[in-house]
Amino acid sequence: MRKLMILGVFCLTVLAAALPAGAEDEGSLRFEKTISYRTGKLIDLGAKVGPVRVAKVELSEPKGGSVKDSIVGRIRGGGGGSAETQSTIRASFDAENPQDEEWVVTFTLDFLDKNGKLIDRAVKSQGLEGEAKVVQVDHSILTYVLPMIDRVEVRLEARLD
Repeated sequence: MRKLMILGVFCLTVLAAALPAGAEDEGSLRFEKTISYRTGKLIDLGAKVGPVRVAKVELSEPKGGSVKDSIVGRIRGGGGGSAETQSTIRASFDAENPQDEEWVVTFTLDFLDKNGKLIDRAVKSQGLEGEAKVVQVDHSILTYVLPMIDRVEVRLEARLD
């Protein structure tokens, strides 16, 4: 029994030494929360990944064409569907990194139906260095699936750049 206790203390010491300096002050490097799909409303996240705080998110469906929907976009090969078949979902995250070191946050949104099945996924990485800003994740999606979206699983991951 005494040998097991000594081994346990040794393992904990090794694990603690393996942590990067200051890691305990940074908080978790991952965050996950499932929210209802509601547009035009600020939704509290209260997330902290590393030193980066992401307080709220707002989902919207902005109207109007983008460059890829225009003639210029089609010439460049970015075309695709028309405004009748394609829509955009925008997630606007209120993010703040108070530190002078740059942290890169990856924002992942899984759009789920009422049964929890994945409809589509949007991913964007954004570096933040001593600043507060609204990070926008725009995702092109087929218009006919918009009514099927019931909730959104939001995942945030941070890493020191």
